[in-house]
Amino acid sequence: MKLGIPRMGVYSNYFKSLLEDLTGCEVVMPSKVSRDMIKAGVANSSDMMCFPYKVTLGQQIWALEHGATDLLMLGSSGICRFRHYHQLQEQTLKKLGYDFNMIVFTKQAAVLRMAIKFFHLTPFNMFRVIRDITANIRKIEADTYPILETRNLKIGIVGETYTMIESDINFDIVRKLQRMGVNVDMSLIVSNWITAKTKGDTEEKEARKLLTKDIGGHGFQSICNTIWYGKNGYDGVIHLMPLSCMPESTVEVLVDKVADKYNIPLYRFPIDEACFEKGFDTRLETFVSMLKRGKR
Repeated sequence: MKLGIPRMGVYSNYFKSLLEDLTGCEVVMPSKVSRDMIKAGVANSSDMMCFPYKVTLGQQIWALEHGATDLLMLGSSGICRFRHYHQLQEQTLKKLGYDFNMIVFTKQAAVLRMAIKFFHLTPFNMFRVIRDITANIRKIEADTYPILETRNLKIGIVGETYTMIESDINFDIVRKLQRMGVNVDMSLIVSNWITAKTKGDTEEKEARKLLTKDIGGHGFQSICNTIWYGKNGYDGVIHLMPLSCMPESTVEVLVDKVADKYNIPLYRFPIDEACFEKGFDTRLETFVSMLKRGKR
């Protein structure tokens, strides 16, 4: 078996090593999400499909071209289109002529059963593995998002999970902000993505007045976390929104409403295959410059 997986930003190398240790098989994962991979995903997706779908499909094509016999894809039970990614991708790839097995990994109760069957772990060993994985993930996050007193701005980032996590498609926004003297708080990281927790309970109650029903994805979390940033003295909020993402485009007007209420500057970056780094950098630098002038 050669197991193909998509990248997961700063967690990529750790997850690759972890899967190789657990399964004993070779893991095929690109070292970078390239423009060619994105083009391959776009070429084999419907125009209005969300950008993370296209990016992960392009990486799956790359993995199969580089010898992967199986593909591992996350699944979801929510109402976001993400829950159907693996089904649509499997059908698309097999129509293209690839012969492979699609393995779907969810965070529901099936995780334990799958771990026992696929990774050959006993329930006791699974507990130990989860404990170690959690500790390693938190260390990666602490190293990636340090809070330094020498930085005089605080910016919170909200939006769709994969676009936030994968630096190759968000143009490495965290490192760029840090180099500009900004402490960055990423509202959705792997350690809290598993539980889909928001920043605070009172913020959830307030957000429910704006959005009463579950919308899927992490649109509701974008509202809650923007409220939290507004209440906790942040200098600005950046909303990362992959184009055609249903949850994030639906809550867009509500995130704007929250930013107006708490008088916190908000900048929204729509991201898709037509975005280029130079224009992104210019807008990011302008937003940070504006916040610094406002703080002075």
